[in-house]
Amino acid sequence: MNLYKKFLIQTYNVGIIRKNIGDVLKEGIKKDDITWLRHSFKDRFFADPFLIKEDTVFYYILVEEFIFWEEKGKITLLKVRKTDFTLIEKKIVIEESTHLSFPFCELNGNTIIPESVLSGKTKEYSIDLDTMSVKSSEVILDEGLVDAVFYKDKKGNKWILTTKTNNPKEDLYIYLWNEDRYMPVSDGNVVKHSIEEARSAGRVFEFDGNTYRPVQDSTGRYGKQTRIMKIGSLDKEGYEANSVQVISGKDNKPYNETLHTFNVYEDCIIVDGSKDYFRFPMKILYKKFKWLFKKE
Repeated sequence: MNLYKKFLIQTYNVGIIRKNIGDVLKEGIKKDDITWLRHSFKDRFFADPFLIKEDTVFYYILVEEFIFWEEKGKITLLKVRKTDFTLIEKKIVIEESTHLSFPFCELNGNTIIPESVLSGKTKEYSIDLDTMSVKSSEVILDEGLVDAVFYKDKKGNKWILTTKTNNPKEDLYIYLWNEDRYMPVSDGNVVKHSIEEARSAGRVFEFDGNTYRPVQDSTGRYGKQTRIMKIGSLDKEGYEANSVQVISGKDNKPYNETLHTFNVYEDCIIVDGSKDYFRFPMKILYKKFKWLFKKE
């Protein structure tokens, strides 16, 4: 069994749920609720999806693209046909010398703030929404954050809800914009310690007068499922929220072993899921003979 596990490769894929978020909050996810992205790539995965724009024919989704032999994520735009959720084109938008993932953005927004924790900094990239090319970038925090979510509340306060490398699955930290920079609240201490409720799984969203935060529940396995937290309070004193629904992809094969991104939009919900594939001898080749895969 242990030898078998050594040749497993975790492969993520992007999915779409076309149910209303109200229905999801009531009943969760049922069989065949998720339509998985149709694509032909076997040497990489797509994860951490955020919808950045759409038109009548296509979704334009930012993801982490992770090519196995490179062992480093980059931020890529997927042009996906709406009718059958098929990948039509892809384009690299941001690539750095270190790993990038979780490309936080708002629909029709002109900035992307990816996770770049290995660089030791958090950068905001300004983009041209028409060409999806980077115009400029700036460091907004002199530390790397894990799956940071940026949220502007009804009072205009700007928040970051994030975990860090010291305990990325369990310890939640909060930052608040103060004049010209983000500052930690609660004296920089952990505001929530929980493997079920700390790490972000997507954008904070509003529904029916309430504010919700998707989080990763990593009980038993990283990103096993998503919890929807109803925020009761978010202020300088800290954060309080209650779990109102658990979202599992277990009945939506084949990428049904985890579900760790959940982004809510007006007409759809964009998620990801993963499956462990047995890849012998490819896993050895990816790690030991990377030169075989490099392009001239």
